[in-house]
Amino acid sequence: MASDPIRISEQLISTLLKKGGQAKDATDACYRVFTRLKSVLHQFDKKLTAQNSDPRLKIKYTDRGEFEAELKVADDVIIFIMHTNAFVFDPSHSMWKSGYLSVNESRGTCGMISIYNFLSDSFKFDRRNDTGLLVGRIFVNGEENFYVEGKRQLGILFNDFASQKATEDKLMEIIEAAVVYSLDIDVNVPSYETMKEISVHEVLTYNMQTAVNAGKRLGFKFQNESPDVE
Repeated sequence: MASDPIRISEQLISTLLKKGGQAKDATDACYRVFTRLKSVLHQFDKKLTAQNSDPRLKIKYTDRGEFEAELKVADDVIIFIMHTNAFVFDPSHSMWKSGYLSVNESRGTCGMISIYNFLSDSFKFDRRNDTGLLVGRIFVNGEENFYVEGKRQLGILFNDFASQKATEDKLMEIIEAAVVYSLDIDVNVPSYETMKEISVHEVLTYNMQTAVNAGKRLGFKFQNESPDVE
């Protein structure tokens, strides 16, 4: 019997099992955490609604699908999105200097959950050109340890990657910090130049709400190596 002419190298098999396994561990763990996060968002909705004394201020949690969740608080909408791919910290990232990652580099492979803040009226009036703001990013590795990049409290309270587990209590803290920061951002006045002209088509086809773009902040940029969002 002739031998099989096609041979797969041991290096390829080793790389597949190592890298593929690390990525799958990270995304599986992140999915578990995201499922837990949805449950905590639902609890947050009920608790905040019960304590809200102003009926004009609406609080509502919405499950937007397997990888998205939405929390509406007054005039703000905060959307949580789980990315389906695994990510590895950039080689220059300060996290690689920690003993936690240097002992086991697979811990640096993470799933990611992004947190965005929008104006609720952007969805209500279908203002599709309105912009949102990246509030923070939650990185979850295969051990369900997590680390958060973000603004203010999000970037300060949740950077102990080696010991932080994504428990319900910790996820509640993240949600509260994201809501507080989002509520504290004022809406920028659009520049005069961007509003000085409007087409007949916009007036006839849409309405004056959709014709005027708005956003929480213009010129937004996320700095990977900093706890701040500018």
